[in-house]
Amino acid sequence: MVDSATHTSPPPPSSSRSSPSFHSLFGTSPPSHPNHDDNDHNDAIDGGHDEPSPTQPFSSPGEVSGFNGDGSLRDELTDSLANRDDDNLSAVLDSSDDERHCKINLSDRECVVAWKDAEHVIRHATKLKVDLHVDTGEQRALFVIHAAIYLKGSSHDYQIRLFVYPENIRSIEFERNADPPTAHLEAPPNMHMRLRFLMTQPPSLMIPKDRPLSPKERSRDLLETLKTLAAVQELDLYLNKFPFVPEHREQLSLLPGIFSSTKRCARPKTDFLRSNPQDMYKGRGAVIYETGATAVGPNATWADSASKDVDTTEQVAPAYTKDGSLRSPAQVIITPPDRKRRRTSESRSPSDVGKRILTTLSDLQNRVQRLEKMLADSTRGNDHTPCRYDSEEQEHIIGHLGDKIDNDMIDVRFELEDKLFDETQQLVLEKVEEQQSQLRKEMEEGWLDEIRQEIKKELKAELRRELAAEVKAELFKDMAQAMMRAACGDVGGKSGGIGSSQSTQSTDSTQ
Repeated sequence: MVDSATHTSPPPPSSSRSSPSFHSLFGTSPPSHPNHDDNDHNDAIDGGHDEPSPTQPFSSPGEVSGFNGDGSLRDELTDSLANRDDDNLSAVLDSSDDERHCKINLSDRECVVAWKDAEHVIRHATKLKVDLHVDTGEQRALFVIHAAIYLKGSSHDYQIRLFVYPENIRSIEFERNADPPTAHLEAPPNMHMRLRFLMTQPPSLMIPKDRPLSPKERSRDLLETLKTLAAVQELDLYLNKFPFVPEHREQLSLLPGIFSSTKRCARPKTDFLRSNPQDMYKGRGAVIYETGATAVGPNATWADSASKDVDTTEQVAPAYTKDGSLRSPAQVIITPPDRKRRRTSESRSPSDVGKRILTTLSDLQNRVQRLEKMLADSTRGNDHTPCRYDSEEQEHIIGHLGDKIDNDMIDVRFELEDKLFDETQQLVLEKVEEQQSQLRKEMEEGWLDEIRQEIKKELKAELRRELAAEVKAELFKDMAQAMMRAACGDVGGKSGGIGSSQSTQSTDSTQ
């Protein structure tokens, strides 16, 4: 790969059937045309399709006459080159009949992404997937690199996507046999094919709307990789070619011709139906993560956007060693060459010992005086204690501390919410169980009281009935006895009267 700030568009590989431009054949420069209205231009090409939202890149305005992709280029070149014995004539006449019918619709294909960092060191990343969508019939295309990221406060993952818009692609290179940086460790050689994207603008990193981008620990490195890729303009996609059928490989080999630098006006436009941020994340929407790169404006041309170098190198505080961790590089004291300590490795005679001691003492005194002078100069006119860090390091440390505090606050908030929910749920369950127990107890006590009252009533009624029966029996018995006694008394009185009358009669007779 070539560094993003200095790269040039390479010629299309031999495997792609791209045709040379009209002006490249004649050695003339293309005429300049004013930019047409975006809506008229897109209606003419796209057949009335809706334009992307303001979050998407704008199409390159205007077209060069003759390069309208409807056959006029073939007729123009045929008439102009009829008397030329140019080897490129056959290539021009046979230009991209298959490219007009190229249709690629591949999703969730595992890939290895490689790029160069600011130090021109090749980096690579795995665990990424790519979506490839190209339809030359509809003049629509979109390339998406995505990965599953777990964010704090959520139990499911989010697909964080990198959109590579066709308007921002300078050219594409295809190689049938290419080994990724990890091929010697993971797979045999010649098992991958490579797609190299050379872009005028870095990809757009789409993140969930209205949600903090705070990844969990297992997704932190993967998210940092996506952020890094959102700041590069050259990247390589290594795809394992065996899962692809031969038709797919042939379609992929046509991409360099479709996105050739000589066919800017006939290129596909962004597929808005697939890249609409309002439909992402189940309708909650997505926004573009700001990485510092400048997007292509509505009036910017491809040449203008290609000439802008995007500085994506993040300023990182210099690493300090253990001995100099309390000093910044600006405060490190460098000893002048004329005051450096003399080497003592050379053999010296005993007579030179005194001289060496005196010389060393003199050097030490000079160094102490110089240090005292530097200290006095640095503290003169300063009423406050000087900071050991410069302004840039202060900003970096403050920003790092702010991010750390924000992340910790988010973690604490989610932990408190979970803890509060658990404690509230436990308290509600305890209260419900307590109320149920109390209600059950009250119901049992009420039932016992009612049962006791019923038993008492039944016992009282039974006792009344038994007592009444006994009283009646006693009364009847007493009445019978009284009647019997009365009857016995009447019989005795009658017998006594008869006896007394008989005795009276006998007495009278005696007399």
